[in-house]
Amino acid sequence: LVVELDPNYPLPESIAEDLAAGPVERSPEQLLRDALAARRFEQAEATLELGDARALASSQLRDFVLEADLDVFDWLLAHGADPEVRAAGEDTLAMSLLDRGGSGTGALQRLLDRAIPVAGAGGLARYLHACMLSETSARSREQLALSLLDRGADPFATVVGTPPLHFAIRLGWLRLAERLLASGIAPDARDGRGITALQLACTLGREAAVRLLVCAGASPDARTPTGETALGIALAAERSDLVAWLDWRGWRLPLRPLHPTDLPAAAMVGDAGAVRRLLDLGMPIDTVDAQGCTALLRAAGSGHLVVVGMLLQRGADKSIASNTGATALTAAISMRHPQIVEMLLAQGAVVDRPLPGGVTPLMLASALGLPDMVSRLLAKGADIALHDDRGLGALHCACSYAFQAHDRQRVLALLDDLLLNGAAIEAAANNGQTPLLALLGAGADSGAAGDEDVIAAALERLLGENASLEARDARGFTAMHLTGMHGLGRIAQRLIDAGADRRPRDKLGRTPYDLALQHGYADVAAEFEPLRSAAPPLPRIARRE
Repeated sequence: LVVELDPNYPLPESIAEDLAAGPVERSPEQLLRDALAARRFEQAEATLELGDARALASSQLRDFVLEADLDVFDWLLAHGADPEVRAAGEDTLAMSLLDRGGSGTGALQRLLDRAIPVAGAGGLARYLHACMLSETSARSREQLALSLLDRGADPFATVVGTPPLHFAIRLGWLRLAERLLASGIAPDARDGRGITALQLACTLGREAAVRLLVCAGASPDARTPTGETALGIALAAERSDLVAWLDWRGWRLPLRPLHPTDLPAAAMVGDAGAVRRLLDLGMPIDTVDAQGCTALLRAAGSGHLVVVGMLLQRGADKSIASNTGATALTAAISMRHPQIVEMLLAQGAVVDRPLPGGVTPLMLASALGLPDMVSRLLAKGADIALHDDRGLGALHCACSYAFQAHDRQRVLALLDDLLLNGAAIEAAANNGQTPLLALLGAGADSGAAGDEDVIAAALERLLGENASLEARDARGFTAMHLTGMHGLGRIAQRLIDAGADRRPRDKLGRTPYDLALQHGYADVAAEFEPLRSAAPPLPRIARRE
């Protein structure tokens, strides 16, 4: 090299003798390679002046890609080497480095830092295959694989029949597997042997990978070419931890990526195991479905005590209401699940949280005729004085229920609970309706029939609390008007015995007698004004049920 640069420079005798034997023909590429191998960078820099510096530097890149040669690799890049130069039929340098796996990581990272493209069929699979062959599973290698994916490496093509997802499972690179699934890789794609990624994960005993694949929608029921399922593989290996993620019996896996709204669906069918697994997969416990219902609300309304207990233990919000305004407490009351009501109240559910329209849980339980739930609510401090937007209170609701009830003891227990806890006997709603008027069908359709035995028993309870017989609703109806409208002859006679006016008039001037005739109850009309009956009382007509 010295002779090439300065033929007149005096050389040592031993070297001069060798040169005298004949000239040595060495190309600039060879000279550059020798200088770089010896780390004589000044000499290498001088060699670049012997030809096209960029082409010379580019020609040496592929020889210095190992970790020990990265200083030379960096020097070449700094002196203009082009990583994309290649001979005909040759891979780009980046694709060649992918085949080196872990040994080419440093050089490959430098190319990525320079935005050199890594696109090309099977690029990611080539890198993963090389890493697997070299048993290189370090996390830094996984991070590089993620970078390759970010830079456009092909995630679909296979190498030796194995897709990138299967390589990721074998290497234990779950972050990469998750990214591949998120990018659209089918979780049930098979390798060249017909094995799915889930079956592979079960064979390798990788619980975290099984969880990831199940969450992504992989099917535990898919079969290998020999007829095995992932569940069968786990059972044969006696891996109960894997079986727990593969055996979904109550709520079936949807065979698509799991979604937070699957949690309310699993809770609604009462599959405690599915609910637990979905929570363990990270599904938010208070996720709402299309109707605005949480898992707790669905479980409470469906009567699944074990699921309700699990959700409460894990911190489910008891106050979240559905699109219709229902809460877990009101759902449990509506569907008559007293144990769940008790559990929710014990866990601090708001006892007076109203539904739309101002209806409280106590009013709801009263309207449904549920004395046991009324007792529980009152014991937890339910406010008996509250009323809804129409001015109706719990006692109004209970009396409305009593009008169409057939269980005398249930009605009396309901009224006792409310009256003994201070329900106002004369409380009037916005339309003037009192509990007594509600008992006699003020809120029912005209002519609706009630059970007079039940109504009579309830009436005695209200009269015992000195309920007024003179109260009127917005139509001017008194208790006597209502007995005529609904054909309650026995009740009319009891009211008359208690001192009720036989001939009050409503706002249209009608008397109870008029209403009884209008609705076809001539026998009841005779109870009000016997002398006006021109003929003997007619038999009472059949009531509409």
